[in-house]
Amino acid sequence: MFIRVLAIMGIVSFLSACATTETNTTATAARRLVTPNPSLVGAWEVTVKRARGVGKNLLTFSSDGTFFRSGDTHPILSGGHGAWKLTGPNQYNASYVAFSFDTSGKWIGVNRNNLQIVLGPDGNEFEGTVKSSYRDLEDKEVRTGTSPLAGKRIQVQPF
Repeated sequence: MFIRVLAIMGIVSFLSACATTETNTTATAARRLVTPNPSLVGAWEVTVKRARGVGKNLLTFSSDGTFFRSGDTHPILSGGHGAWKLTGPNQYNASYVAFSFDTSGKWIGVNRNNLQIVLGPDGNEFEGTVKSSYRDLEDKEVRTGTSPLAGKRIQVQPF
């Protein structure tokens, strides 16, 4: 009889712990949805005003400080991989690297880019600047440029 009581108490404790974890997980997820401090984490559609015209990019900032870029410069520029960090209230710096190719697909260099981003008050838009450095295969800087950026957070749309 005593063993049955202990077994029942163990099962009840286990189920109680599972229920508590579920409640905490749900509460944590709900808090994330109404976070008062917006973050750069997420997916963004970005417009860049380059000397050769307006361009479009997709940037995805992960919570671990990494980010990924794809854009309208494919196939002469690979996707970009980089890192980002918070530098002040709603201010971020990011850096990424992408490989450059000529029109035949031959690898010809590396683009190193640095971004300064200021997140808008609602957390769904940003403005910023990108400084680009094109470097040849010997890592010699060939040209540089600076362009303004404007980003809009990609939102889930109604189905």
